[in-house]
Amino acid sequence: MRKFSLLIFSVICTATSFAQQFNFNNNCLQAYRAIFKLRMEEGKSWLAKEKKEHPANYLPYFIENYIDFLQLNINDNPALYEEAEKRVEARISQLKKGDSKSPYYLYTQADVHLQWALCKIKFGDNLSAVFEVKKAYSMLEENQQKFPDFKPNMKSLGLLHTLFGAVPDKYKFGAKLLGLKGSIEQGLKELTTVMKDEQFVFREETVILYTLLVLHLKKDEQTAWQLVEQTRLPLGDNLLNHFVVATVANHTGKNDQAIAVLTKRPVGAAYYPFPVLDFLLGNALLNKLDDDAVAYLKKFIAANKGRSYVKEAYRKLAWYYLIKGQPDLYKKYMKQVLAVKYGPTDEDKSAQKEALMDFIPHRELLKARVLSDGAYWEEALQTLQSVKPEQLTRQRDQIEYYYRKARIYHESGQETEAVKYYLLAIQKGEQTTYYFAANACLKVASIFEKQNKKSSAAQYYKKAMVLPKDEYANSIDAEAKAGLNRLGI
Repeated sequence: MRKFSLLIFSVICTATSFAQQFNFNNNCLQAYRAIFKLRMEEGKSWLAKEKKEHPANYLPYFIENYIDFLQLNINDNPALYEEAEKRVEARISQLKKGDSKSPYYLYTQADVHLQWALCKIKFGDNLSAVFEVKKAYSMLEENQQKFPDFKPNMKSLGLLHTLFGAVPDKYKFGAKLLGLKGSIEQGLKELTTVMKDEQFVFREETVILYTLLVLHLKKDEQTAWQLVEQTRLPLGDNLLNHFVVATVANHTGKNDQAIAVLTKRPVGAAYYPFPVLDFLLGNALLNKLDDDAVAYLKKFIAANKGRSYVKEAYRKLAWYYLIKGQPDLYKKYMKQVLAVKYGPTDEDKSAQKEALMDFIPHRELLKARVLSDGAYWEEALQTLQSVKPEQLTRQRDQIEYYYRKARIYHESGQETEAVKYYLLAIQKGEQTTYYFAANACLKVASIFEKQNKKSSAAQYYKKAMVLPKDEYANSIDAEAKAGLNRLGI
């Protein structure tokens, strides 16, 4: 009987000692890696295995939250969002049962709150997202005090500090009241610190975050592409990395590289459906005036279950047919833009705006725009040379002509000519609501910033924010704010 009692005592002690584990073992590592390749079912299998073999390990509840986070960012479907909320709440409840003395205890809860906040922002639930961010930040700050050498903590704090640094002025006061503070430079420095550790378990995730922040917030396209090349994000069977590399290529004038990466992406039932990749490929092919663009854009529209880029996909189809000399099909697809219920992205809103204008764009200006989007500058300039601005009868077309010419010179490295035409676009467009003048201010400011003409750069960043703009208002204001932050203003 005494031996039996000792056995029971031993089992209880063993269970207690393992009851609050956060063990990033091989099963968890394999699950995490599979999920970040978008091989969701494989990831779930590894997590199920870990839960069965080590039921007292709480890390699987943290890792599986990446599934909902990534799926909601890939497929912004409202029904999927509603389903995920209960799962997120249940995971946080589970994580609270873990060992409070572990550095993973506060970190895992904070990161789930942070991921959920980013999902809420994507679905327009901004007020609720603020409180999720506050929870995440407070937990991470506390955890940093307890475990200053815990690198995962620095990864998430680096992201938050960078995002706080890009908060528009009108929200700065509210952020300070909530205790949220940071700067783009501070956050990126923190991310750089943990990226240097080749053995850091979240290193690839950190590289992705850092690269996209440099691209979208710092607007440093050259560095973003260098990061892609230098860090050598593994492609192979990793679908998410194909998306990241293609996205950076698309934003940095590497249209042919984007096409190559997207064409070679892994496919099959093992991967979570990612129709946006067909949209990106169709868009890149359109930039090259490739007839295959149509098939990929239509494939995206047929397969997509989310809200984003559907209006824009129809507009790109309309553009293709107009450039090909079929204005009736342009009208047909622009009507489809209006028929789509949702249009959350700036691109979708721009497509909606164009459809409501109910006029056919100037064919050669549109062709030059598309070629410019693909960074085919010589071909775009040749197209514009066939246009005589004095013969353009619409005011919008006149402004766009100077704006397009400025963009081509700018991206071709001819900054003097670029400034000349940007200023003409601003002069002719600042009394209108077209976005050309505001964006021209943004571009002129970036040139002056590069030339270390800080006062002139600040002047035009500020002007970019105050000028009316019928399209891309959010992104123009965010870029201008980021520019002023870089200038220390």
